[in-house]
Amino acid sequence: MSNYSMKLRRSIWPFIACCTVMLFVACLSQRMTRIFLIGDSTMADKPLADNPEHGWGQMFPMFFSQYVHIMNYAVNGRSTKNFLNKGDWKKVYGQLQPDDYVFIQFGHNDAKKEDALRYAAPRPDFKDNLKRIIRETREKSAIPILLTPITRRDFDTNGHYVGTHGEYPGVMKEIAKEENVPLIDMFEKTSQLVMKLGDAQSKELYLAGVKDNEFHLWNKKRDNTHFTQTGAIQMASFVVDGIKELHLPLEKELVPVQTKNIIDEGKVVGLDYFFNNEWRPNKDSILERWHYIWEDTTNSGFSILGRNIDFLGAHLDTLQSIPTDSSLRRLSIYIIVDPDTPLETKNPNYMSEAAINAIIPWVEKGGVLVLMGNDKGNSEFEHFNKLAERFGIHFNEDCYHKVLGSNYETGKNDHLPAHPIFTGVKQIFMKEICSLKIEKPAEPILTENELVLMASARVGNGLVFAVGDPWLYNEYMDTRRLPIDYENRKAGRNLFQWLLSNAAIPMQ
Repeated sequence: MSNYSMKLRRSIWPFIACCTVMLFVACLSQRMTRIFLIGDSTMADKPLADNPEHGWGQMFPMFFSQYVHIMNYAVNGRSTKNFLNKGDWKKVYGQLQPDDYVFIQFGHNDAKKEDALRYAAPRPDFKDNLKRIIRETREKSAIPILLTPITRRDFDTNGHYVGTHGEYPGVMKEIAKEENVPLIDMFEKTSQLVMKLGDAQSKELYLAGVKDNEFHLWNKKRDNTHFTQTGAIQMASFVVDGIKELHLPLEKELVPVQTKNIIDEGKVVGLDYFFNNEWRPNKDSILERWHYIWEDTTNSGFSILGRNIDFLGAHLDTLQSIPTDSSLRRLSIYIIVDPDTPLETKNPNYMSEAAINAIIPWVEKGGVLVLMGNDKGNSEFEHFNKLAERFGIHFNEDCYHKVLGSNYETGKNDHLPAHPIFTGVKQIFMKEICSLKIEKPAEPILTENELVLMASARVGNGLVFAVGDPWLYNEYMDTRRLPIDYENRKAGRNLFQWLLSNAAIPMQ
């Protein structure tokens, strides 16, 4: 080897080593903190549409930065016994990586002696089951956190609070000491709150406090175990308090939350399932609705958007038939997304004059209408524009921001205007979007060169917002594909905070 080659090699290796270290540090700085939640129905995710019931785990993400990924594996009816026996723990264990967190809360169903499949005596069964979960969590170099069960709302005939979890909270405390596991005493925190609020006032935290006709299709039993949205937020905030008291490293990822911003206003966000009415067979060959709906948790769904709207305190609903004066009266915001073409649905429901004649006066009275189109070939334009044009908006049958593979730069927009949607947002991602042609009363919100990509129109007491793409579906609302520095989730939250602030409370 020549002296020149040796000198070159000696000079280049430090450069390579430096670059490697910088790349490693960059990767570490963007690594998501992962929290797995395991437990029962008080923690579990619940359907969002027209449903007052919320598990505290589904409200937990609202307290964290975008760098925390919370995976809720809590299941209705689970005890430590059947969580292990039914394979739920196996699903979590198989995913665990070093420095992941596992928040563990059981006790409600372990105490059910009448059910042999769930009952786990406090000693030794409950204790042994928890110790196994702790041991196996640590095998993966993950971090277990114990949470005692949340109290039921239980008062005697004299109005005095009665604790109903027997030995289970105490056994959890024993395990925490024996195994040196951090513990958040949810039983104590929630017991103190329920006692302080008393029999009547504490109802608003539990399903016992749901009012008649507050949710138009919900007719399940009111109870003193499961939570309303208000209750779930309160329970999640107690977990956050526990994180701070324990000084867990997670503390640095907490964000301030205004839990009472609009939560008492009773505003309702309805998503159209009539003009967008796509169905497909599931794994059991049973037809299921999909594509831009609240329930769809795959890339094509709006489940993440729905959860973010839920975090803002609004209720979610659907409109599964042609909009009418009476059906629109229960909504504050009505979202119409990507109306079907014959290629998507054999017999599409097209926008009609009857629907238009119901929507326009609803907007004029204070409703907020959200119109989301799509690119050429993937949306119905002719009939949809008959509605949009009544507000000075026309969806052009074109396509911009074509993205090939992972070349996300071609979908980037980082020249964002000073608008509430983009407060604190540096860049967003919009893929294959149609442009808009606007005239009064419509005004542009987001433009790119000569193109209008987002617009709004003030109509009477109401507001219309239009964008040429579904834009906020799951695939581009988290890190399923996008690099973490794209901020669609933040922009989506800002958008609906702005829309809700402009929306009227439903008229019925």
